[in-house]
Amino acid sequence: MIKFDVDNNNILKGYTMLMYFAGSFILNEPQESCINDLASSNIFRRMPLKSDNANYIIATSFLNHINDTGEMNYHEIKNDYLALFGGASKTLAPPYESVYLSDGHLINQKQIAEVRYIYKTYGWYSPAISKIPEDHLGIELQFLNLLIEKYFDMEDGICKKEIKTDIRKFIETHLVSWVSDWNRDIQKNASTNFYRGIGYLVTACIQDLYSIF
Repeated sequence: MIKFDVDNNNILKGYTMLMYFAGSFILNEPQESCINDLASSNIFRRMPLKSDNANYIIATSFLNHINDTGEMNYHEIKNDYLALFGGASKTLAPPYESVYLSDGHLINQKQIAEVRYIYKTYGWYSPAISKIPEDHLGIELQFLNLLIEKYFDMEDGICKKEIKTDIRKFIETHLVSWVSDWNRDIQKNASTNFYRGIGYLVTACIQDLYSIF
């Protein structure tokens, strides 16, 4: 894992950037202009963090293919999104906590209620909740980013310690317990390096952050 100095907020900001990026491509159908911009910027050849996490290394190896010299097919990426997360007759890697933590792989209202309660505790609401259940991975990553931003903006030691505890508990209870299984489904069913990389990137970020906090 990375070496972390609690006073080095740039590391946390790097993780929030990566989770915002990855979460947006899980939450929303990718747009052609956005994929083209990513390729032309060569962003994956200058990732904002270094980590010896094997999942992070694999993620960068997949995502390095999305660049201005590599082959990139937007329609394949879009079709991958639809097959993996929604729009297909059978979603191959449903990005829902309750699907992976319930018998029969069904949406579980109890788990949805649990994350809903946590969001309300912080007075937080995602516009995406009006369309999809609260335990969607993209929404949970948004909330984790919120907690981390509060953490590195907090100066009071006691409040900072409380948020740190909340971050670790949220990761442990609502993310690390199922994301590796979700990533296995990504690797089994994805047809593009882009979404293979996204799967490993999300897994690595969650594992590294769990180690940090």
